[in-house]
Amino acid sequence: MRLLIFTLLLIGGVIQHSSAQQLFLKTGATVSNFQYKNSAGVELENLQSAAKVHFGVGNRYPMNHGTLFFTYGASWNNYGAIGSDPRLDNFFEWDLSYLGLRAGLDAKFLEAHNFSLSFSGSIGAEYLVRGIQVINNQTYNIRNTEEYDPLNFMVWGGTLASFELSRKSAICFQYQLGYSAFNAQRAGNDNEQLRILAHQFSLGFLINISNVYCPF
Repeated sequence: MRLLIFTLLLIGGVIQHSSAQQLFLKTGATVSNFQYKNSAGVELENLQSAAKVHFGVGNRYPMNHGTLFFTYGASWNNYGAIGSDPRLDNFFEWDLSYLGLRAGLDAKFLEAHNFSLSFSGSIGAEYLVRGIQVINNQTYNIRNTEEYDPLNFMVWGGTLASFELSRKSAICFQYQLGYSAFNAQRAGNDNEQLRILAHQFSLGFLINISNVYCPF
């Protein structure tokens, strides 16, 4: 987490004098599911996805003639899943909220009139600020517990479509698939682990915040 923060600050310091830059704002739905193994190393198979809300804000900088953009910013992501184990007659539910930092690249591969389509990829470090786990009729606060690491590292990839509204703004639609990396959510022993798989659908705005025109 400290390394990612340092890297973002360093890159931000290098490009803060860039003549063209954009502010992005986005929100939408995160449809997530978990891959969970219990303390015996047995995977819980009957887990179902849950839909939550996410938010993002940050900056976007053109790197070469408006076809490659560097992005970085802050995110608020909510993940959840529900499931049961008929062998043990157990019911499970997770509701997790993370505050994070994310950095990535947008690579434009299609442009026509006021429309553009880009590949979008990023990596993020997230910190658990709220975590609820339900087992049968019992509710547990898993934040700051030894069993769950509060840090989660996500790798994201997908597409970004933008429609230019004016020289100063554009509306955008984004889809990204995310997966937790580095086994960040390992619990107390080596066999128990929790990984997050997420589909993220976003509606947002890109706003030119410099006097120099920045293509979308």
